[in-house]
Amino acid sequence: MVRRSDLELVRYVVGRLEDAGVRAWVFGGWAAELLGLSAPRAHGDVDLLYPADDFGAVDGFLARGDVQEIEAKRFPHKRAFEVDGVMVELFLVQADEAGLFTDFWGVARHDWPADVFEVEAGGLRVASARAVTGYRAGWDELQAKLQGRRSG
Repeated sequence: MVRRSDLELVRYVVGRLEDAGVRAWVFGGWAAELLGLSAPRAHGDVDLLYPADDFGAVDGFLARGDVQEIEAKRFPHKRAFEVDGVMVELFLVQADEAGLFTDFWGVARHDWPADVFEVEAGGLRVASARAVTGYRAGWDELQAKLQGRRSG
């Protein structure tokens, strides 16, 4: 049975990751809700941002077998797993001389605002409002670049 995610589940997931040495920030629909950018609603997944050079710590967490990895979503920029039938996705946020970014298959780069990791809401680390709205605003352009990768 697939259930909707609730705030208790978000806290549980973030806590489990934290216990494994993985510091993640709530992103996506949950971040929008916690920041007051959208009204409360049902959520089908949990999106998280993970600032690191690579997924080494996350892969170690997944290798323990405590959660079910969604291997079809294992990419250079993303890892995913299920908790109680709810999908959790972690997006890798790296840093270089130009700032913070996520590299989608070497084809599309999304640059994050400098304040992306400076917010806390509801007792959770949450991506900043600029990060959430900026990602949403650039979604169509990102998809167009990725579509070009698939057809090229």
